Amino acid sequence: MNTLSHDTERYETGILTKSGVPPRYMQHSFASFTVSDKTAKAFEVATEWAALQDPKDRGFALIGLPGVGKTHLAVAALRQVARLWGLERQSETSVDIYRDPKTMVEQNMRFINVPIFMDKLRESIKLSESRAQDLWDFALERASVVVLDDFGKEKITDWVTERLYVLIESRYQNLKSTIVTSNRTLDELDDLGYGAAVSRLQETGRVVRIDALDQRPKIGSGAR
Repeated sequence: MNTLSHDTERYETGILTKSGVPPRYMQHSFASFTVSDKTAKAFEVATEWAALQDPKDRGFALIGLPGVGKTHLAVAALRQVARLWGLERQSETSVDIYRDPKTMVEQNMRFINVPIFMDKLRESIKLSESRAQDLWDFALERASVVVLDDFGKEKITDWVTERLYVLIESRYQNLKSTIVTSNRTLDELDDLGYGAAVSRLQETGRVVRIDALDQRPKIGSGAR
């Protein structure tokens, strides 16, 4: 079993930070995920994806109620990929494998909460502000992996559905990996106007529904 060096751990954390994973989710990993009968299939799909030597053109989608572990597994998958990259660096050299995440260009992932991002993108157009637009441009075809978290929870407008279709279609055309989490069923996403986008997600990865209950109240009560 490979042992993580301190520099490799820094590399892994740096990748996740650069990817936009929020602080609340930063510690999510496969090891910290509680597997049950209702979450076993989703756990299997996420771990299988994370073990791919090259996840190009492969993704997965997790569907279910809030608090069932969808985001946890998506971030855990990103963490595992970052860890594999770090271990690869560790095996290639014995000195100073750490590289400032800001200088990393060869492998790039992005975590995007869709409702928050679409609000920022809409506002950036009004204010001619570039950060959200820069993220949009990067996610469109250059990011190796993009997580679209809470897909379908954004305020639905023709502009929003068209923008999200363009994002998924562009990544589909360019053989880029996309991971999706959603509280909506496939039928609900279709009714919202995402049928074409969902079709592409189904072609490039497995879609798993997690029929479990919200675990956040339980976690919260245990912390008090």
